[in-house]
Amino acid sequence: MKIKQIIEVLESFVPPALAEEWDNVGLMLGDAGQDCSGILLALDLTSEIIGQAEESGCNLIVTHHPFIFHALKSLDFSEAKGRAVARLIKSGICVYSMHTNLDKADGGINCELCNILGGRLVNNDGLGALFEIKPVRLADFAKLVAEKLGDRSVKIAGNPDKTVGRVYVVGGSGGSEYERARQCADVLLTGDLKHHNYIEAAEDGFALVEFSHFASEVIATDILTKALESTGVKTIKAKQNSPFRLLEEI
Repeated sequence: MKIKQIIEVLESFVPPALAEEWDNVGLMLGDAGQDCSGILLALDLTSEIIGQAEESGCNLIVTHHPFIFHALKSLDFSEAKGRAVARLIKSGICVYSMHTNLDKADGGINCELCNILGGRLVNNDGLGALFEIKPVRLADFAKLVAEKLGDRSVKIAGNPDKTVGRVYVVGGSGGSEYERARQCADVLLTGDLKHHNYIEAAEDGFALVEFSHFASEVIATDILTKALESTGVKTIKAKQNSPFRLLEEI
């Protein structure tokens, strides 16, 4: 099967048109006309991920975060981005990225987070999804998030005893959806917030639950594994870890 046929399968599941205007999704690099020897799925493209693709004989890497996001004005092979491009070209590896379109898609990251947390999806709108859970204390909901996502870095803002039943979830960075969440939900759950979001929440009496960006989106590899089953092509989930460590882990 050609790599371009693999891309057709991916785009039938998650159309590129779903991506935000500011985003960059699709084929980042490579010749999609070559036969696909294997697919490596990853959250980010790093030198370690390229090495895993080379070792496993995969000539297509599919990432969630775009390998090329801002316009490249130069490619210096002594710098990380340039070294990666040179290595990918030399190894004949293509890179394809699915970002906000995968976040927003039916069956995408936001919907999967709802499923993992035992929620009932109300609507999948904008960059986030609204779902309902059995009403619980905010503190207990945060503990559920930490347990189900295996993330000990979870933080909350708001009264720990506040009852929450309607959750607005945004995989990755969701601070921009603060106002939308405040209008329809009891709590905003997301993988990345800014200081001013916490200040706003304190002033508004709104609840926030923040877990790590990595934990909120690493599930992309599980979602894409299922989406690619029909191709019959070797598909591997990359070995990847959070880019930061907690003090308790040192």
